[in-house]
Amino acid sequence: MDKNKQNNIAPAIGSKPGIYIQGMVISNSARKITMKNGDVRVAIKTEVALDPGVIALDRFVDPDHEKEIQLKGDDVVSFPKIKKFEMALFLVKRVKEYNNQMTASDWELVPCQ
Repeated sequence: MDKNKQNNIAPAIGSKPGIYIQGMVISNSARKITMKNGDVRVAIKTEVALDPGVIALDRFVDPDHEKEIQLKGDDVVSFPKIKKFEMALFLVKRVKEYNNQMTASDWELVPCQ
């Protein structure tokens, strides 16, 4: 028996814990937020159409660490967007309902194979 042999298991969709959501991206928006201590963050919101309903995927990004985000005054000129009107698969780890709207704050885009 070879002790150096490793079992290579290919990662499959569904191998990470969380809720997998598949839907169509219907909007991308971003706005600048100034925190109490003076730091600046960008709130990026992506809305995904489900069957039935809509979920809003939120994330807060530091514009100093993300090269794709460009600010001009209080306006967000460019930010990372997910292509609209195409099906996408998301791994969601934290979901809540606020004002009858489902939102997720801890999520990632799962590449489709």
